[in-house]
Amino acid sequence: MNEDIPEKKAVAGIGKVLVVVDDIILYAVVAGIIVVAIRLLVEAWTDVFDYSQHSMPHVISDLMLVLIMMELFRQVMRQINKHAFSLNPFFYIGIIASIRAILITQMRVGLGETVWEIGVTQLLANVGLVLVFILSLYVYSLCKKDNGV
Repeated sequence: MNEDIPEKKAVAGIGKVLVVVDDIILYAVVAGIIVVAIRLLVEAWTDVFDYSQHSMPHVISDLMLVLIMMELFRQVMRQINKHAFSLNPFFYIGIIASIRAILITQMRVGLGETVWEIGVTQLLANVGLVLVFILSLYVYSLCKKDNGV
C-alpha cells in the first residue's frame, strides 16, 4: 500500500499542473476575445460615421460578430468559474449567427449586390436554421427540466 502513495501523489500533482495550464489557456483565450471584440467594435463605429471604405452590411456584420464573440466570452468565463456546462450559449450563438446572415443577405439583395434567387435561397436556409436552433433550445430546456437540472 505504501508503494501506491507516491504514485497517487504524482498523479494528483500532474492533475493540479494541468488544471493551472488549462486556466492559463482559458485566460489567454478570454484576453484574445476581448482584444479582437474591441478592435472590431472600434472599426465598426469608425465605419458608422465614415463608411466610405465599407458598406452598412459590413458594419452590421462586424457588430453581430462582436455579439457572437461576447457569447463565446461568456461561455469561456463559465468554464473558468467552473460552472456546469450548458448548451444554451451555443444555441444563442447559432441564432445570432443565422440572424446576422439573414440581415447581411437581405441588405445585399436590397442593394443589388446578390442575385435575387441566390439571396432568397440563402435567406430561407438561414431562417430554417433559426427555427431549428429555437426548436433545439426548447427541446433542450424541456429535457433539462425533466432531469431536474
